[in-house]
Amino acid sequence: MYKNKATFVVILILTLMISYVSFFGLHNPILGIDIPGAENMRFGIDIRGGVDVAFSPDNLGRLPTQDELESARSIIEVRLDQQNIVDRDVTIDSENGYIFVRYPWKANETVFDPKEAIKELGSTAQLSFKDPDGVVVMTGADVDSAVSSVDQENGMYQVNLKLKSEGVSKFSEATGRLIGKQISIFMDDAEISSPTVQGKITSEDCVINRIETRAEAEKLADQISAGALPFALKTDNYTAISPTLGSNALEVMVTAGLVALLLVMLFLLCYYRISGIVACISLLLQVSGSLLMLALLHITVTLPGIAGIILSIGMGVDANIIIAERIREELRAGKSIDSAITTGFKRAFSSVFDGNITVLIVSFIMLIFGTGAILSFAYTLLFGIIMNFVAGVFVTRLLTMSITRFTVFRKPTWFLSKKSFEKKTVKIINFYEKRKVYFAVSAAIMALGVVFMFVAGGVELGIEFSGGAIIKYEMAEAVTVDQAKDNVDAVAQKIQDSISNRIVNGQVTGINPIDGSKMPETFRLVMNLAGTDSLSMADQETIEKTLQEAFPDLGIKQSDSNVVAPFFGRLFLEKGITALILSAFLIVLYVWISFRKIHGLSAGVMALIALLHDVIVVFFTFVIFQIPIGDSFIAVALTILGYSINDTIVIYDRIRENTLHDHATPIDVLVNKSISQSLTRTINTALCVFSSVVIVFVFAAINGLESIVAFALPMTIGTICGCYSTICIAGPLWIMWQKRKQKLAKSK
Repeated sequence: MYKNKATFVVILILTLMISYVSFFGLHNPILGIDIPGAENMRFGIDIRGGVDVAFSPDNLGRLPTQDELESARSIIEVRLDQQNIVDRDVTIDSENGYIFVRYPWKANETVFDPKEAIKELGSTAQLSFKDPDGVVVMTGADVDSAVSSVDQENGMYQVNLKLKSEGVSKFSEATGRLIGKQISIFMDDAEISSPTVQGKITSEDCVINRIETRAEAEKLADQISAGALPFALKTDNYTAISPTLGSNALEVMVTAGLVALLLVMLFLLCYYRISGIVACISLLLQVSGSLLMLALLHITVTLPGIAGIILSIGMGVDANIIIAERIREELRAGKSIDSAITTGFKRAFSSVFDGNITVLIVSFIMLIFGTGAILSFAYTLLFGIIMNFVAGVFVTRLLTMSITRFTVFRKPTWFLSKKSFEKKTVKIINFYEKRKVYFAVSAAIMALGVVFMFVAGGVELGIEFSGGAIIKYEMAEAVTVDQAKDNVDAVAQKIQDSISNRIVNGQVTGINPIDGSKMPETFRLVMNLAGTDSLSMADQETIEKTLQEAFPDLGIKQSDSNVVAPFFGRLFLEKGITALILSAFLIVLYVWISFRKIHGLSAGVMALIALLHDVIVVFFTFVIFQIPIGDSFIAVALTILGYSINDTIVIYDRIRENTLHDHATPIDVLVNKSISQSLTRTINTALCVFSSVVIVFVFAAINGLESIVAFALPMTIGTICGCYSTICIAGPLWIMWQKRKQKLAKSK
């Protein structure tokens, strides 16, 4: 199959077909095929706008039971059904007693009121039993319990009701006069069941029978039980974003992705020639396959998730660059085209495999400990890795072997320039000799970060970790900057006086970049509230009323809000730290096992020190640029962990290979040689990743996508740092460790 010319054409056609489906979808009602394209994928509320809220019992005095939480979830789902909101997630946390609800605004939404939407979802349910004339004969307060079961006579499903004493009296009278007629059960204004009365019921036990499926019976039992819940729901933790806020975000990020993809492809074509053509097809298949998996599995894609896809464009070229460089080496050694390709793939595989496994570990950790937008980033990273195995290894091999069946492409100059071909040896750079310079540079960076941390007044935690609220308002009229600032400062103080236990700061954003003297036609007023208590709906209404009184002519309208209770802040922080520690531990464990032939434990420890170096630099980047430490920091740190260890593993793999063929060479010479041999690959991969992230940052900064800027800016610096630590920190440190061991062994 490898040596068939048609293989290249077939794979190219399949790649183009998959790309078409992933971008535009495939719909065939006759065959029952309905695959959404990229534009119709399930997008998060930061793109479409929507509500993300956590409900908990109000004044219950104890944790709710699992059954009570299931009942509450059922009633919320009924209310969402009433509003025809089917694209939603309703999950429960029985350990802490929370119900999480996430749903985007409907596509045709013109009037949105997040506070009212949250109120409606969390208000006490009204369950009622009505006769054919609409008269209420009994309410949910008269029902003690409802449990699904199987009717032993006919094998169908049923719901067993147990009535309270008041309910028995009411139901006895109603069923006595309505035999043969229906008693309809309503949840609020939605009819959920209409059973027919078969006889007068005079006891506390009654049955709703002839239900076709177990799921229907269980759902009806939950809904009836929910109507009898003894508590109302409150919320201390929610995010609401208007449809207009993310209206252009998708277009911006897609444009950034296309620019990044085209730029990387152009570099690959120019630098690697035939291998570049193969890499471009492989990369297109990887991106398209990732999008297709996201669509088929209905994974919610957020802005950080789109950033993850764009980042995978840069990281996805790594396998192809490693393979291309290995093939070049074999050609320089005088091997034929076929032999160079076979050997190149064989020697590249271990680097690609080990590097991808470590990033896979990071993505799984994010899936386990991540929340909200970080989960979307984790999924896109996971699917990118899976497709990298498929496209970057298997498909690349097929394409390379097939295209070289064409006589015109069997010349070595199609893989590298004549000058490069004639360069038989790699210049060995003595990185170990310059270790003190590298260590001094790292120490200076750390010192600078510490100084900035004290100058900036310490570390600022984002509300995801500290708790608090950020509420944004759109203001329709233009005012001078000075007037806006003076008024906002005064209003912030007034709000602080009216809402206890909070520090309130106001900020006007959207200043005209040309002269700075006027606000644009639509600009935002941002209120930051920090405190030990969560922000209630009543508090939020007080804030809005105060703002409207202060700015009566500016058409103030809330665009989005983000409220995080201190409990959730602590929980998210603990999860973030746990994710970082566990990722680092598992990476070291994997390196230890995989590289045990070259003292894997010491290699893993030195890699961990280099990773710690990278994470600290990323941390100081957040401090210096005054970006609050939140979800973005965890996402960047985990990504850099995977990216940096991937770089380091490529060098370790080369050390392992060189050690097998040369036991006599001193360890420092061997490591310097291995780093030098991998240097082109390391720089080229870093260049692709860096270029992709820079493009994301530029597009996000120009269009005011703050969550992406908070990710992309530190990521650009982290990418450079990851490349630097791989070359200048991990290798020299490992040499020092091994030399010390050798010295101790000789002294004994």
